Amino acid sequence: MDVSAYLSMFLAECREHLQELNLALVKIEEQPDDRETVDSIFRIAHSLKGMSGTMGYVRMVELTHAMEDVFELLRQRERALPREAIDILLECLDTLSAAVDAIETEGEEQLEPGPLVERLHGLVYRRTAEQEAALRGAPPPPDDLFERAGARCVLHARVELDASVAMPAVRAYMVLSASAEHGEVIASIPPENGVEIFDGRTIEVWLASDHEADAYARTLAAVGDIASAEVVELSPEPWAAAAGPVADAAPDDAPAAVGPAEAGPELEEAAPPPVAKPVVKPVAKPTAAEGTAASHGKKAVATVRVDAERLDQLMHLMGEVVVARTRVETLAGGLEVPGLPQALKDLVRSSQSLQAMVMQVRMVPVEAVFLRMPRLVRDLSSKLGKQVELVLTGAETELDRTVVDTLGDPLVHLVRNALDHGIESPDARVKAGKPPTATLEISAKHAGGSVVIGVRDDGNGIDPQSVGRKAVANGLIPAEAVETLDMAGAIELLFSPGFSTASEMSEVSGRGVGMDAVRTAVRGLGGEITLSSELGVGTIAHIRLPLTLAILAALLVETGGRSLAIPLDRVERTLHLADHAVRHVAGQPMLLLRDGVLRLLDLATALGYESTGKGEHVVVVPAGDTRLALRVDRLIGQRELVTRPLPRTATAAALSGGAVLSDGGIALIVDCDRLAEKAGARILSTAA
Repeated sequence: MDVSAYLSMFLAECREHLQELNLALVKIEEQPDDRETVDSIFRIAHSLKGMSGTMGYVRMVELTHAMEDVFELLRQRERALPREAIDILLECLDTLSAAVDAIETEGEEQLEPGPLVERLHGLVYRRTAEQEAALRGAPPPPDDLFERAGARCVLHARVELDASVAMPAVRAYMVLSASAEHGEVIASIPPENGVEIFDGRTIEVWLASDHEADAYARTLAAVGDIASAEVVELSPEPWAAAAGPVADAAPDDAPAAVGPAEAGPELEEAAPPPVAKPVVKPVAKPTAAEGTAASHGKKAVATVRVDAERLDQLMHLMGEVVVARTRVETLAGGLEVPGLPQALKDLVRSSQSLQAMVMQVRMVPVEAVFLRMPRLVRDLSSKLGKQVELVLTGAETELDRTVVDTLGDPLVHLVRNALDHGIESPDARVKAGKPPTATLEISAKHAGGSVVIGVRDDGNGIDPQSVGRKAVANGLIPAEAVETLDMAGAIELLFSPGFSTASEMSEVSGRGVGMDAVRTAVRGLGGEITLSSELGVGTIAHIRLPLTLAILAALLVETGGRSLAIPLDRVERTLHLADHAVRHVAGQPMLLLRDGVLRLLDLATALGYESTGKGEHVVVVPAGDTRLALRVDRLIGQRELVTRPLPRTATAAALSGGAVLSDGGIALIVDCDRLAEKAGARILSTAA
């Protein structure tokens, strides 16, 4: 059987399993009595081993099998595995992850499991002769067989492998997997937990099924390296004769394997794990549909894996439909054709429903990124000698797939900064009147048309004076400016390119790649990042991101002879300039409103275009930590735009993208946050 067609699915599922195992191991280290997590660890590891075997990656099978023996110990213990065991298991996961990457790029595992397997063997005793015999399997008792089958018939399959088969264990995996497609595997030789040591030529399966024996036999015959496959339907009376003796069982000299008999001395005498590790408290809950299915014992909704490229193409085509729909609406506005208005309404309604569905298909939970954090926090807190409790909330919050894929690196930067610079050592926290264990919370929530990712720590906070002194050393500000530097100024300095408060370079930080890289990445996604901090209390970072990058609801305006788009979730209100007073402060025009005084910017001038100077309308937008009044010539109206990225040469302007209009024209999308930043810098320059 050619399994190359399943490679992409195998790689994707491997990465999911490895990520889940990372999270589960970190969790079980703190909560060893969590039986649900213990069971899921063993189940995931077994699935990973089976998948690897089916695809023929025997080295991954060897390593995951040895890991499985250690995982089995979790079922027999009430206290945590020692840190040594957890460290070895996590190292195995890293090695398996590297092997998956090598398979994708080079087509081979590039894995040498021997040293890790030997270390894993040192954690457990070897299996007894009785345990080895159980792993090789025996025909099941008739009473148990038919009792488990219930109303279904029992099919007995006998599969003979070719004499030249190179990997009988792999073929055994494939036979059992093929059998599961036709029913429930009640028993097998070899059994599922002993396939890895199988070295025979005869495979037997007892299956509870509603399928025809002939259909089952055809499926088995399709497995590679099969000499023959016979399937018979059993009944309770002649069962013993039909089962018969089993030929070619595993030889007596089969290699001994480690097993879950008792924990070895290393496990029993090991010191308790250190306290410098995270506690994971995710609050994601099952959806109503999932809860209902579980309560009634129903299967979960079936899913289908689709290439990301196809989803991107689908979104692109949907964008073309949106543009065409807008153009049709414009053309139909001046026509009086009977039935046309209703047909147009139907078109709009159907296309909007399709658009919503396409965008929903691209939405994935931020859990995909959050699951990386517990392992990161565990490793860094141990390396830095700090005690950290990690709390994850809102992991079920959904974002566009493209946004989630790019969010990982900025979030890792923020977590590293919090652990290295923000959170104090246990002794320092106790001296400051805090508990020795710090809290690091990573959260996600919807806010209008955006998603806000928060990273909060209860560490020492940002010290403006310390930041100022470092900025002086880097030549960013004069020495006399340190005394007057406030928190807002210190935070802005942290975003300077190459700025770092670390006194020396380390694996964690101090390399001059930090908050500036975070801001660049977030702005590349059409979002913005803000920091707030209180000295001695802690720091909060908020990343605001658009739900999707493909289709944008915007207010279309005209100014300086150009069409510009302002994201609708940034539009606070619009007003006529003539209805409000304008005053000049330090040479800058300010718009007087009842709820405040706003800086008035001519939008064309602010973007570097020639202004008509006749703008009659104002758009009020929140930008960064302030609000701006943008003067424009004309308000065109609300539009749904299909966004396109700008060339790298255009990123210096306060623009985040472009869109094609229904008349074929181009509208550039205004980046309100960057506009406020540039306007502020220009005002400071003028004042100086």
